[in-house]
Amino acid sequence: MYAIMMLCAAAMYGLVSPVLRIAYAAGLDPATATDAQYAIAAVCLWLVAMVRHRGKRIDRCQWMLILLIGLMNALFCYTYYRALAVLPASLAIVFMFQFVWMATLIDAVWHRRWPGPAKWLGLLFILGGTVLAVGATGAAWKDVPVGAALLGLGAALAYAINLTVSAQNDPAVSPELRSALVITVAGIAVLSVFPPGAFVHHLAARPPITLFWGFWIALLSQVLPTLFALIAIPRIGGRMAAVLGTLELPVAVVGAWLMNGDHVSPLRWLGVLLILAGMVISEAMSREKGPAAEAASPLQTRMRWRRKRAVRWREVPRR
Repeated sequence: MYAIMMLCAAAMYGLVSPVLRIAYAAGLDPATATDAQYAIAAVCLWLVAMVRHRGKRIDRCQWMLILLIGLMNALFCYTYYRALAVLPASLAIVFMFQFVWMATLIDAVWHRRWPGPAKWLGLLFILGGTVLAVGATGAAWKDVPVGAALLGLGAALAYAINLTVSAQNDPAVSPELRSALVITVAGIAVLSVFPPGAFVHHLAARPPITLFWGFWIALLSQVLPTLFALIAIPRIGGRMAAVLGTLELPVAVVGAWLMNGDHVSPLRWLGVLLILAGMVISEAMSREKGPAAEAASPLQTRMRWRRKRAVRWREVPRR
């Protein structure tokens, strides 16, 4: 069930690009769309959190995780959008999709567990399929600025860290409250870089269009994906979340074909199939001998020890 939730989050991320193109045609600009998605997402998630606020109290460790996840969310947004301003969209996506092997490597170091051959083969299929699916030909790679490439890789690293840190969240803490706090932290950080002047101007001049498209962009890019991811990732792990998150690109290709009327060449369809095959190889084939228990990270082990010590302390009879 949690894997399906992560797939749904990735699919929603994939629909953002086609919806953004329609919103831009309706009169929105990138700065307005960015500010609108965080502002509207924060309002929506806080409303949900107030209605469905259940779970244990957030301790100091969980507060630090929420702060780090929010900052990584904002850093990803900033670096990726800056890369898109310099690089063609196809190359920016290729650089950003390096988060798959980055998250796998971080997970291997964090859990002291090296992935098996099937997982690495699946990653090769995913990365090769990414290049084909976005149509990144050899000519497009000429004269790529080093700074822009570093921005794209920085976005990938921020997303990989986001996935890894999200896996350390305590599932007993309300995911609705965690999502609202993460988006609030990310929104404050993003608004410090992208001042809300354009959003306020569009909201005053064209409120129906700004709110309508801002709501759909926020719903698909922040509200539901953040909520689903923060529920699923602590239970499936950051590495598996990274692999399942690659569904974003096939959905984006199909969405652009259906919603924007884009022509998709046979090579791009082959790339989509390779990504899907890589997901199956990485997750399904590597589990043929039965699902292996996920090793606990050092942080999770320390948190469990603290909980057990607290329980033992409460069980000591008073004199």
